[in-house]
Amino acid sequence: MYAPGITQELIDKAVAFHGHWCPGLSTGIRAAVWAMQNMGTAADEEIVAVTETDMCAVDAIQALVGCTFGKGNLIFRDRGKVAFSFFRRSDGKKARLMQKLREDDLSQRARQIRQELENRNLSEKTRAEWEAQAELLKKQRIEQILSQPFEELFSIGEPLCDMPHTARRLPTIICDACGEGVMSTRIREVNGRHLCIDCAEKQTSEN
Repeated sequence: MYAPGITQELIDKAVAFHGHWCPGLSTGIRAAVWAMQNMGTAADEEIVAVTETDMCAVDAIQALVGCTFGKGNLIFRDRGKVAFSFFRRSDGKKARLMQKLREDDLSQRARQIRQELENRNLSEKTRAEWEAQAELLKKQRIEQILSQPFEELFSIGEPLCDMPHTARRLPTIICDACGEGVMSTRIREVNGRHLCIDCAEKQTSEN
């Protein structure tokens, strides 16, 4: 039985958006359902999410909570951590969910299977057997993530950043090197020239 708030309808919606069902997406579903229960959903920019990872989980937050890059209320803060901060603009409510590291039987088994599959000398039959075990383990992990108590999956704390500002329409500046239009906040000034990031990096590497 799934944890409270997890419904097949929500799972199907997240899977349809992401393209497949996996443990990472299931982790995102748990974070998204927590946000929906404690923060609400975003028809526009009412709820803001800051993700510290670009893994599968983020798609569940986009699909279910309504925080998207296009609306400007999903911010990627690249830290390589499975952590999500949520902000509610109406009253300033905020929280950061940080995935807890697991070291249980399933984790150990998954590590063993990965090591076995890295062996390039496996016979076709043996590889197929290990891959079948990996698929079974994936299903077990998904069930575990969707059913275990939330506090076993995430710790809840204060965000490590301030609430992002609302989406802004910024002027476009023409790069002096490639001639392409660039958002003003992404322009770099190099030797008196206004350059896009790629041209600025290219010129710096050539000097």
